[in-house]
Amino acid sequence: MLKAIISSGGPYHAYHIVRAAQQAGCLKRFIIAFFDKHQTDIDRAKVRQIVFPELLGIGIQQIPFASSIYFSYLIRDNLFDLLARRYVDGGDVFNVFNHFGLYSMRRARRLGMKTIVERSSAHPVVNDEILRTEYARYGLRFSNINRLLFQKHEQEYVEADAIVVPSDFVWRTMVSQGVPENKLRRVHFGFEPEQFKPMPELKTDKTFRVLFVGSVSLQKGVQYLLEAFKRLNLPDSELVFVGGKFPDSKAFLPQYEGLYRHMPFVPHDQLVKLYNTASVFVLPSLQDGFGMVVYEAAACGLPVIITENVGAEIRDGQDGFIVPIRDPDALADRLLILYRDEKLRREMGASAREFVQPYTWEAYHQQVIQHYYDLCGIERV
Repeated sequence: MLKAIISSGGPYHAYHIVRAAQQAGCLKRFIIAFFDKHQTDIDRAKVRQIVFPELLGIGIQQIPFASSIYFSYLIRDNLFDLLARRYVDGGDVFNVFNHFGLYSMRRARRLGMKTIVERSSAHPVVNDEILRTEYARYGLRFSNINRLLFQKHEQEYVEADAIVVPSDFVWRTMVSQGVPENKLRRVHFGFEPEQFKPMPELKTDKTFRVLFVGSVSLQKGVQYLLEAFKRLNLPDSELVFVGGKFPDSKAFLPQYEGLYRHMPFVPHDQLVKLYNTASVFVLPSLQDGFGMVVYEAAACGLPVIITENVGAEIRDGQDGFIVPIRDPDALADRLLILYRDEKLRREMGASAREFVQPYTWEAYHQQVIQHYYDLCGIERV
């Protein structure tokens, strides 16, 4: 039986990879900073926590200087990687998240293991260019420490046997920066169909409610959604943000004070209720490797509006709309179409729900394990 070690300094979608390995009888070890005690379906005996790097990173972020977040990533991720090496002691596959794995990956390769790097966002150079441009638009300085971060990202691509990406968007950015296509593997993220489903009884008002879920930040393109909503000035409408505020949001949020309702945190299992009180879901990101919230919203029967740089796939004009990045006019136009046509909202929402049904986490689990076996050249039984 194939054996895999999975390593991640943060939760991300790591728990889903671990479940895939455990269900297939492949899990040897799971290395993580803080293990979520609510993940009761994962064998705790196979978990190794490395908490100090995360605590150190949190401490660095409290230091009041402009690049503290990026500096904390540099220190935290490298320290986690170095400490994780002691738990890499052989097996068939070492699956690690990007920037957390260069040193532990080298140990795995010395032990004869195949190595897989998870890359969930655009290639770091592309991501850097997008954010650097956006920061300049708002008169903000974008830290050069970020470039130190993606030097390690890129070296992991060079040394890994395979690189897993969640979308065609991420795939294209990787190829554009010289990553060999024969190293890339596409594994489509999923959602829980039992949890995310329509509950029409929860929408008890006629308010046209526009919902965004994610970090309120320049990268997520929230500034363009705010501008679009402001220009429309629609009667009986509401814009709702769910998610924490990133520090760079101070550059644009004050000018839109009073235009939106903000909920800093909602437990993931409660999001279904919010989706079902909304009229449309919008994710206007400048770059988003996938955006799992898109499929959760679609599964609840919402039409979705995303940008061309959001990896989650929908059918433009059928399940919702795809618009260019940094385009408040396009966002306003599509919102107005849906505002004026309730029948179209229902039809697009039903179409979106139907489209995402194959993309469950169970399907994701099967893809993950198949890639393990294929990479090792072992026939799966």
